[in-house]
Amino acid sequence: MTSLLVPLAVVLGGCASTEEPAAVDAARSFLTLVRSDPERACELLAPRTFEHLAEDGDGECSKGLDDSQPPVGGDVSGATVAGRSAQVVLGDQVVFLARFDAGWRVTAAGCERQSTDAAVPYHCTVEGD
Repeated sequence: MTSLLVPLAVVLGGCASTEEPAAVDAARSFLTLVRSDPERACELLAPRTFEHLAEDGDGECSKGLDDSQPPVGGDVSGATVAGRSAQVVLGDQVVFLARFDAGWRVTAAGCERQSTDAAVPYHCTVEGD
């Protein structure tokens, strides 16, 4: 059993390291487009997040995104990929992403910890349901 765990860990670790740059690029692209081209930024959202912002924006994702005002960015200080999920830390915020067939899509952005207790969820300015 132990001999199976080591190769599996190596394979999984390899997947995460190759996906991290793509997740970071998606998070950076989204935050760059939020102010310069909100319609294109909406194209980088996960479906539920897009729908939520469109509801908030009277049917327009870009209006909902503009109203939510997520922070624009910062330097990347960490990125974690686990399977089809990623977390990218840029400046004082966290961006959460999910991997879809079309690539990494933002599920939540402008996220900040509300407590040092890891059980307490993040507060995010952009999120789906």
